[in-house]
Amino acid sequence: MKILVTEVEPDDGRTVGALLAVRGHDVDFCHPPGSTGWPCAGLAPGGCCPLTDGGADVVVDVRIAGGPPSAREMGAACAVAAGTPLIIAGRAPEGTALAERATLVCAPDAVESACAGMSDVRLATRDEGPRQESPRAP
Repeated sequence: MKILVTEVEPDDGRTVGALLAVRGHDVDFCHPPGSTGWPCAGLAPGGCCPLTDGGADVVVDVRIAGGPPSAREMGAACAVAAGTPLIIAGRAPEGTALAERATLVCAPDAVESACAGMSDVRLATRDEGPRQESPRAP
């Protein structure tokens, strides 16, 4: 499965991405390691968007500490707009479109199982029912 990882803080998604890669998934990131968060891979000079150009099957937004959305999570917003399933790994940002439109919210250590359940899921419209919930993040 092709999985795009976004994160609130630099390197929050590194461990989750490594775990997914070890499990055989094709993992990409919106921001290369060590980047400041702007621009994303798709807007960088000569860049390629791993969501629109790479055909990600699911986007995982890693939110270890929670808090408000950050520029490093723009890929999560792009996933919602594109109808690509969005898994929030950690605390969903309350009162935001990301929280309301995420396909699934789970604990970071449950991401691999959550991704396995997304293999046939594609969002048809923004008006589908409420998101699924998996074990909550601390």
